[in-house]
Amino acid sequence: MRWPCRVKILVPGKIKFPFIKEGALFYAQRLKRYLPFSLEEKKALRSKDPSKLKRLEAEALIKGVSPESFIVALDVKGQELDSQKFSQKLGKLLEARQEIVFLIGGAYGLEEDLLKKANWCLSLSRLTFNHEIALLILLEQLYRALSILAGEPYHK
Repeated sequence: MRWPCRVKILVPGKIKFPFIKEGALFYAQRLKRYLPFSLEEKKALRSKDPSKLKRLEAEALIKGVSPESFIVALDVKGQELDSQKFSQKLGKLLEARQEIVFLIGGAYGLEEDLLKKANWCLSLSRLTFNHEIALLILLEQLYRALSILAGEPYHK
């Protein structure tokens, strides 16, 4: 099964850990079998002031995102779903939208104003993950959800 809806993940800065890069490439290739997919690493920003850094990252992440895009912000206070329910929600979004954009924050998370602009706040866990680990978990869960929706065995 292939969906026309585009899915994009935006992350602050370059992916540094080689094992994350390898995992991201692995899942990106698998996701592209189901839908148009892209992973965008936004320019790394620096500030000693956490609130200023969050604001700068928010501006960089949201820049270029279409007003018609469905924005999913990853946040520890967001909605927690099991894989089955996540696949059901994703399936409905894939049928109703042209583009879904997932936003992953940096070391201090996403800015509050950006969280308010999001159409949905999603939590991967109550645990806090570094943004690269969060990316890998999100990619795996997207692949799992699409496998479920396509009625395919996960390990194909």
